[in-house]
Amino acid sequence: MPVNASFFCSGSGRCARLTVTRISILAVFLLLIGSQGATAQEPTTRKEFWPEIDVYITVKPRVRLYLTGTVSKSVEDGELRNAQGYEGQIGVHVDYIPNKHVILRTGYRYGTSVGSNSEPFKEHRLLTEQTLRQLLPGDLLLSDRNREDFRFLNGDFSFRYRNRVTLEREVHLFKGRTITPYVSGEIFYDTRYNTWNRNRFAVGVQQSLLRGPLRKMLLPKRQVTVDLYYMRQNDSRSDTQHVNAIGAALTFYF
Repeated sequence: MPVNASFFCSGSGRCARLTVTRISILAVFLLLIGSQGATAQEPTTRKEFWPEIDVYITVKPRVRLYLTGTVSKSVEDGELRNAQGYEGQIGVHVDYIPNKHVILRTGYRYGTSVGSNSEPFKEHRLLTEQTLRQLLPGDLLLSDRNREDFRFLNGDFSFRYRNRVTLEREVHLFKGRTITPYVSGEIFYDTRYNTWNRNRFAVGVQQSLLRGPLRKMLLPKRQVTVDLYYMRQNDSRSDTQHVNAIGAALTFYF
């Protein structure tokens, strides 16, 4: 899902080279992981629904709070009303924007199994993020998000690195509202397995419910958005190696 605070990078120089390098690395890893999955025996696939609520609160010109709550639900027999709780997560974060080129984030998240779950767990997670964006020809916006997860999963410590690349384009609609279709790809490295074990592909659309563009606003205020997306997750170290998820996120800006 695209990071909702926005900024732009200068069109050339070290920033552009860094972005292109990371995109190339991401493409290579996705190709390798995909080829491994094609040669393996077809594993089980789970369908899930991921509802989410996010809240952004601006506290200073360059600082804001980010609160989130989400739960993933397994969809049984193709019907959401038969869904069983799978995983719940809440988090609180602080975003710092030193300039229009960079967003830095640090935060804490707590996750636990919810409802009927064959593998109950509890997780305390400290995280840091660094996001870089660049405006491309055709009014396309490219973002490169790096995340470091310091996880205490059922009491055991592990580290996970995540890199996500998102390409999006904001389209202006009637009465000042906007719609932003996007695609993204993400890879995960987990020290529990010492390998790149997971990748995600997503396609979605973000709709503003109030007037005013999002992308060109560094810290949007008094805005509400809805984000609907489809995500495919592949994991070489999970019993359920494939997940097809439909997500819906409601975001409030204050």
